[in-house]
Amino acid sequence: MFKRLLILFIILSSLGFFNFSFLGKDLLKLIEIGGIGLILAIVVLNGIYSQNEGFRLTFKWEVTFIVVSVFVSMFMAYSEHNQGLPTTLIAQRFMYFYFFYFALHLIKLPDYDLEKIILYLAVVYVIFYFIQFVAYPRLIFNVRVIEERGTVRIFQVGLSYLILAYFYILNKSFEKFNINRLALLLFFFSVIILMGTRQLLISMFLLTMINILFSKKVKSKIMVAFVATLAAIPVFLMFQDIFLSILNLSKEQSVVFEENIRILSGTFFLTEFFTNPFAYITGNGADSSNSGYGVMIQMYKDVFGFYQSDVGIIGDFSKFGSIFLIAVISIFYKVLNGKLGEELNYIKYFYIFILLTFFTGAGPFGDSNTIVTISITFYIIDVYRHNQIVNDDENEDIPENMEIESERSGIA
Repeated sequence: MFKRLLILFIILSSLGFFNFSFLGKDLLKLIEIGGIGLILAIVVLNGIYSQNEGFRLTFKWEVTFIVVSVFVSMFMAYSEHNQGLPTTLIAQRFMYFYFFYFALHLIKLPDYDLEKIILYLAVVYVIFYFIQFVAYPRLIFNVRVIEERGTVRIFQVGLSYLILAYFYILNKSFEKFNINRLALLLFFFSVIILMGTRQLLISMFLLTMINILFSKKVKSKIMVAFVATLAAIPVFLMFQDIFLSILNLSKEQSVVFEENIRILSGTFFLTEFFTNPFAYITGNGADSSNSGYGVMIQMYKDVFGFYQSDVGIIGDFSKFGSIFLIAVISIFYKVLNGKLGEELNYIKYFYIFILLTFFTGAGPFGDSNTIVTISITFYIIDVYRHNQIVNDDENEDIPENMEIESERSGIA
């Protein structure tokens, strides 16, 4: 129980306890620092006092490379943007949640407990989304809320848990389908529609269809596709205003493709933003609102509408450079090319989703709550591979024992 509470507090600290307005920014910063401090305390104390040998960390070098890139980028922020090292050290604190991966290996919480936590957090995310949706224009959560595209778009933290839980339940539905799981899937997907984000909506629908068609557990793919289509009809009728608004927006923006703000922003952060060519290796570092560097970044937002958080991996690359990017590419290779069982297909689809939205929205590898989600997927993969090795070793021992018994019987 204590381990679960420990893990839950760290996860909630990375989410800023869902950014309730009454908490205040100063308290949320303290909570975030408290979560990071707890992670570091677990890692350090176990390193000193525990001699227990754990199982293999598949993503140890990738996480190490990311952490190295974060600290190396501090010096570019200092030399090129005149931001002090202590200031950058604090500004980039969200990246320290990568140590959660190592902490999970030391805490050794069962993987099924983590999967339950993911599911519960996704349900809470949806409930909070609906509460804010109904309460608008009153803001219950300190998050970005926009009324456009025929809906109220709420950029609530914790979307990564919703995506992961959706694919998890979808995968479980292939094993044993029931009405409760279908209801939960529609419950999750309703928020995806309400967000009014084209790439999110199209990616999730496309990956759902691909999941159904390629799953080995689905015996009647035509029947499942038919049921999914039937379920989609009332969903479309309920949210048709949103779908039509998204369609009209797509037509308008296709005419002025060159002027798309994300394209302009991405081009800027890949070219003009790099004042020093060496920064392509080290990155420019995370900015702080307490420095001139942070004021400059804010000016790009206010004057030009250029947000690093709107251009996905490009924004992260502009902060942490090539070392960071190499680590991210290696992560995708290991997850998507690795031999994982059908039960972990939901993790693969989660990473395929990240690839499909790689250049839009906040970069998942540079966002505190998604970093924790990613660390959890790393740990679940490690547990799976460890169990596979143990099972293989046990299976190899069985024929040898049987042979020994048969030889003894012959002698007798």
